[in-house]
Amino acid sequence: MPWEISYYQTPHNSQAQPFTYAALTQIVKLTPFLSGEAIQILLTNSYGNHPLTFSELWLSRDSAFKDAVRITKDQQTAFIIPAGQALGMDPIAFKVEAGQPLYFCLRATTPQTYVDVASTYDPSLVNAALSGRSTALPQLTARWQQRKSWFNLAGFRVWRAKQAPLVELAGDSLIETGMVPAAVGRHLLTEFLDQVALINTAISGSQLLRDATATTPLLATFGDSLLHRVAHSPWRPKVMVASTGGNDLLIPPLAGQPLPTIKELQTGFMELDRLVAQNGGALLVPTLGPKRTSQAAYGAGQARANLLRTELNQWLLTQPYAVDVTSSLADEAGYLAADCDFGDNLHLSPYGGQQLAQALFARLDQILQNE
Repeated sequence: MPWEISYYQTPHNSQAQPFTYAALTQIVKLTPFLSGEAIQILLTNSYGNHPLTFSELWLSRDSAFKDAVRITKDQQTAFIIPAGQALGMDPIAFKVEAGQPLYFCLRATTPQTYVDVASTYDPSLVNAALSGRSTALPQLTARWQQRKSWFNLAGFRVWRAKQAPLVELAGDSLIETGMVPAAVGRHLLTEFLDQVALINTAISGSQLLRDATATTPLLATFGDSLLHRVAHSPWRPKVMVASTGGNDLLIPPLAGQPLPTIKELQTGFMELDRLVAQNGGALLVPTLGPKRTSQAAYGAGQARANLLRTELNQWLLTQPYAVDVTSSLADEAGYLAADCDFGDNLHLSPYGGQQLAQALFARLDQILQNE
């Protein structure tokens, strides 16, 4: 009986924009994709320069933490996550059921700086709330327009009799915001209940080709390129859904860099396909979606970026791994439709996330059914 990932979300490196609290209580809801008879919680301090000390970690099946179980490390209730490391807490016998949310409460009583950060907007499968007091029990919100962040909790593994294939959602903020993962997750929990694990490794601002620059603190949080991350990834997904390429057209003007050429982007996608296949998986790449209007943050490079977006989409549709999502998200003029728009003319609403995910399901299901 192996340990299997039941939920995992990659933490971002927020060293350039750290979060400091005198004390902290955070509540995190994570929905398991695989059932198991025992659980091991995974914590990280991958990007921290100093150890982090936590006084308590609780696990419950409800958000009020009735009948909560206290988690230990080396049988101690207080624990330290060393700098630059990840930590598996003591495994415990705790029945986990796919699709039934779990709630985690993590407390710190001393001043600390946190840089391993994860977040979501869509609260249906994943949610979080935090307080700067160690005695509080912050309340989760159902507002999808509000960003919900948490620190150092990456996910959990379960002890189960059967292995399961992995679906990895990778790329940039179209995945990281949670709209697409929530839609894909609901589909997997309906059509492949307790058969497939889903992980989210997307990083807001990430590009396909270029690592983040340190031009500004915000740009520095955007992380390594997707190609760089996949080349060094421990994951071996059966399917990788990679929403990427949009930031390659958006960020270079903001960072004072030239836009990549179509040839460079084509070569990058072909290399991504090779890396995923090398790891035994199949790649699905949704097209970059509709053009953005003048309200989008392209600055002076907007017109050129939209031309490249259209040209790249035309090329992508000649590739076997591409999935057309443009028609699902566009209005009659070919721009991002209002009901698919988060409100910033860049990201997706929950409806937009569902539309993008829906376009993937036929191809995704076909690959998984052949497992």
